[in-house]
Amino acid sequence: MKTRDIHFLIMMAVVIGFLVILSMTGRQRFLTQTPPHLSAASDAECFSCHGDGKQFPMTKEHPLRKKNCRQCHRLKKS
Repeated sequence: MKTRDIHFLIMMAVVIGFLVILSMTGRQRFLTQTPPHLSAASDAECFSCHGDGKQFPMTKEHPLRKKNCRQCHRLKKS
């Protein structure tokens, strides 16, 4: 084997290891099994309770990077 082949194999092992570690450290974000969560189909319904000044507002640390709530928060498989 040539040196560049060994370097390639080492880099592939590092990348695959990094991806495995990232996939194992993610936190599950399941919605609670309450009627409002089970019936919510849009972001407007989510923000009716979780908007600013509402009963259950989101914290300042909550990342709003996604287009909709259901991309991160899912119903737990029964």
